[in-house]
Amino acid sequence: MAEIKTRIASPEDSPALARLNATFNESRLPAEHYATRLADPNRVDTPILAEMDGTIVGFANLRILRPVFYEETYAELTELFVVETARRRGIGRLLLVHAESLATEAGAEEMIILTNFYNHAALELYRAMGYQHHDISLGKKLEKPTPHGQ
Repeated sequence: MAEIKTRIASPEDSPALARLNATFNESRLPAEHYATRLADPNRVDTPILAEMDGTIVGFANLRILRPVFYEETYAELTELFVVETARRRGIGRLLLVHAESLATEAGAEEMIILTNFYNHAALELYRAMGYQHHDISLGKKLEKPTPHGQ
C-alpha cells in the first residue's frame, strides 16, 4: 500500500510544480517562476501538494478571500490535479480535504470550486464530497490597453 501525504508547497517544490503544471495546464513557466511566487509573503494562493511514496503526484490551489462587499470570508479552490498514474487512489479527495481544513482554519465559511465545465471526473468528485452548482463564471482574455493619444 502506497503512503500518501499532503502538505503545503514550499519554494523547494518549484521543479515539481513546474513539471505538474506543464502536464495539467500546458504551462511552460520555469521552476524559478514558482519559487519566486511561493516566496512572496503577499501571495493569495496556497498550493497544496500530494506525495505518494515521497514523489509529488498532485496539487491543489487554495485562495482565502476577505471581500469588501460581504462580511463572510470564503475560499476558492482554483486548481486540482493528480498525475494519471496516481489517479483513483483518493489523492484528489485528500487534497480537497486538506484545502477545506486550511480554509476552515482561516475562518472561511464556504468554499467555491473553479473547474472546467467538461471536467467530468472532477465534477463527480466534487459532487460526491457535497459540492453543488453555485454561480456561473464567465471568462474573457483581456487585451493590453493602448497608450492614450495613439
